[in-house]
Amino acid sequence: MNFRHRNNRSVAGPFLVTFFLIVIFSLPWTKDILFKVGSPLWSLKNSVTSFFINNISVLNSKTSLSAENNLLKEQIKSDQINQVLFNLLKTENEELKDILNRKSNSQNILLSAILVKPFLSPYDTFVIDVGEADGVVVLDKVVVDGNIFIGYISEVYDNASKVILYSSPGEKVKVLIGNNNIEKEAIGLGNGNFKVEMPREDDIKEGDSIVIPSIVANIFGIVERIEFKESDSFRNILFKYPININELKWVEVVLSNKK
Repeated sequence: MNFRHRNNRSVAGPFLVTFFLIVIFSLPWTKDILFKVGSPLWSLKNSVTSFFINNISVLNSKTSLSAENNLLKEQIKSDQINQVLFNLLKTENEELKDILNRKSNSQNILLSAILVKPFLSPYDTFVIDVGEADGVVVLDKVVVDGNIFIGYISEVYDNASKVILYSSPGEKVKVLIGNNNIEKEAIGLGNGNFKVEMPREDDIKEGDSIVIPSIVANIFGIVERIEFKESDSFRNILFKYPININELKWVEVVLSNKK
């Protein structure tokens, strides 16, 4: 009997609570209280929801802008590289056109690119990209701009040659100095520099031209400095190439054997 009584109470309890809540919530004054209490909560919920939605939208927008910005930076970098390459090719094309136009009437002049410069090759030597297949032979003269002698071919291979510059240490080359074309021997000092030993009585001064004997007008150097002591009977004439050999990209070989 006690067990049955307990079961009836457990069923009746939730029923009574539900009935009571229905009655309470159905009253007008109860609805008003619930609205007043719930309204701020609903507003807070809406504000929080709006905050997260807006910030997620901003975050997505920032992420999209960042990705677009990185893409633009990569494009600008690529354009800059292409512009540099274009400028290099344009300059090289202009140099080649200028050289070839000046050589149009000189069939024994062979244009060549420098493969290895002095700082990578033995002192004051070049390696160029023409050789036996192009008609180059040992002792062919090498010039720059058609009228500046800088050296000669010392070794020839199938498609390359080695050039020894006249300024190589110990190299000797005959030159004509000044208006009187005084013939002397210039000695290489390295890195495009030379000296000429001359008697003090010879009429030579700074600024005088120095050329290599040739039927072709040329310029080999300009007297830059004259060194001597009062007790010396000789003086040293110092000069260098009129161009910077370390900045050269092209040279020309004067072919002794025309093809």
